[in-house]
Amino acid sequence: MRFRLLGAAIAAPLFLSALPASAAVVWSFQPGMASPSTGYTVINTFDTTAGIDGSGFLIKTPPADSEGAPPANSIPAGTPYLSVLGGGSATIDFGAAVNRFQFDWGSIDTYNTLTIDSTGPEKIIIPGGNFINAANGNQVSPGTNGLFTVWGDAGETFQSITLTSSSNSFEIDNLAIGGAAVPEPATWAMMIMGLGGAGAMMRRRRLVLQSL
Repeated sequence: MRFRLLGAAIAAPLFLSALPASAAVVWSFQPGMASPSTGYTVINTFDTTAGIDGSGFLIKTPPADSEGAPPANSIPAGTPYLSVLGGGSATIDFGAAVNRFQFDWGSIDTYNTLTIDSTGPEKIIIPGGNFINAANGNQVSPGTNGLFTVWGDAGETFQSITLTSSSNSFEIDNLAIGGAAVPEPATWAMMIMGLGGAGAMMRRRRLVLQSL
């Protein structure tokens, strides 16, 4: 009897925490705002090419030229940034699974493509397509220079991002992550329920033992 009660108490929370979740990717754009937001930590300011894989990209410094323009929203202004040229690509690994990230996206164009490597299906974001926003390449307007944030809803996590562009250029700065992945609220609730049930069984076991 003692063995069966303890086994049930341990198994309940483990089973509930392993239930599958329906993953999703959500993103937002805040015109003119800058990375990092509260709760985010910058992991790459793009002062060098360290941590970037690919070809056809440059680390640029202002002023703007035919190969790129600094994101107008970045703080501080005048610092280096990443520019992916036409036909180029740049992949940045986060180093760990995270459930949210953000960066300063400058002079957004329809020919920029952001590909997100995640625990769910790979997600591709294209301005003017599934990312409905001004995408005319304006180098100073808040409408095309702002804070782009992506997060996992219902347990989605991210490993890396890849920037590609069919023309000059795809420009970002101040890539930040929001921390390691954590269980979704629904999973937490089920785990708490499981632990509560385990506690109730343990209390019942004590009462049974005391009555012997």
